Formats: sequence, C-alpha cells, structure tokens
Amino acid sequence: MLENQPINPLNNYNYNQPFPSYKKWYQKKWGLAIIVFIIIVVLLLSLLVISTPGFLKSSASESGLIIDKITAANLLAQTPQRQLAEKLDRPHLGQVNAKLVIVEFSDFQCPVCQAEFPIIREVVSKYQNQILYIYRQYPIINENSALVSQASLCAHEQDKFWAMHDRLFLNPSSEYSTDNLKNIAQQAGLNLEQFNDCLTTEKYKNMVLEDTQDGFTLGIKGTPTFFINGNKLSGLISQDSWEKLLDQLLKY
Repeated sequence: MLENQPINPLNNYNYNQPFPSYKKWYQKKWGLAIIVFIIIVVLLLSLLVISTPGFLKSSASESGLIIDKITAANLLAQTPQRQLAEKLDRPHLGQVNAKLVIVEFSDFQCPVCQAEFPIIREVVSKYQNQILYIYRQYPIINENSALVSQASLCAHEQDKFWAMHDRLFLNPSSEYSTDNLKNIAQQAGLNLEQFNDCLTTEKYKNMVLEDTQDGFTLGIKGTPTFFINGNKLSGLISQDSWEKLLDQLLKY
C-alpha cells in the first residue's frame, strides 16, 4: 500500500533550479547599520582622546592657550590653589622668593614623568635664578609607587633628594623593593642605617598621603601635572615649549 511507504522529500525536487544565494551578515541592511555605527563611535572616541589635555605633546603650551589664560593679575594672585600647591617643606630648587613658582606632581613609576624628567631638569637648571621649582609626590601608577615616594623623602632628610630622584628616574623599574631601593640609596651616598630606619618605619607615609590628597583636591587626573603660580598644565612638555612659556611669563 502506498500509504505505508516512507515519503522521500527529494522525489519532487527540481535539480535544475538555481541554488539560493545567502548574503553574508555584513552585506545585509542591519549588518551595514552596525558597521556604520561602530565607525561613528570610533571616530567620536578618537576626537575625544585627541582633545584631552596632555594627549598631544605639549598641546597646551604649543597652542599658546596657557599664556592666554595667565594674566599679570592672576600670575601674582595668592589664590587658595597656589597656597595648597606651593609647600616649601617639600624638595625644591631655585629661588624661594621667585616671581614664578613651578610645582610638579609626579610619580617615579610614571612613563610620561620619566620622559619629562630630563626636560624639566634642564629647564630648572637654566632658569634656577628666576624661578622656584617644587617637587611633590602623586604615586598613582602601581602599588610600589608610594614606597618609592617614601624612599625619595627619606633621602630628602639627608639632603640627598635630588641624587635619589635622578637615579630613580634614570633607572626605572616597576618592581621596586626595599632591597633595591637600598642599593639606589647607597649609590646616592646616603647613610644606609638612617635610610633603612626611615623606610621600614614609613616615616614619610603621611607626607606622601598629604601630597596625594592635595593633588586630588587640585583636580589632578594624571602625571606629570604642573602648576605655574597656581595655573595647571598637564602632560609631556617639550623644552622649547617650556622656554617660550617661561620667557613670556617672566615679562609680566
């Protein structure tokens, strides 16, 4: 009986008809819409990053915007921002009574700070009779940053801050320990017994925390961040940009 025979679905199939074509997902309307959306998002994010201060090398100073913001009046004004940033018990170079005060908030572990280090040292050396430069701690890169900051301040109490500072930047490491910090301290000419006691007791932990809190209050989002008489400037700044900026400000 035919009713009991299995049905073969291929019996009525036309083998001469063309095989159906299927579009790939990115060829369909909804796929094209997704691609266009992704491109727009990437473009918008790119514009946002490029417009962020510090993204372009010395973007603020190169464009002259910082000079435009700083007038003779606000250059000399003793604002709360200046009072919070400019602390003379921190490591400093130059003239205490200088008209221009540059404060740097930095992290020894920060790659951009490491790139800026030889530039700002050269600038400070050139203008040391006309400016005051203050170095403050802002250890935010990793868990070792605070330890390295404390080590530098332990060197400061022995009047060896800059010797320690330079060696930390010239020999950067993401894995600083108490032992290799002791080795660097020895190279910098510190009394190791005094240094060891200072570091193991965390003598300057509160000072590092105070610097960090002050930086947060001042609106610092990354390192290095500089304040010129309270006016904020962030990112990697070329020596030429520094010199043009300082030459202009010293005329006020």
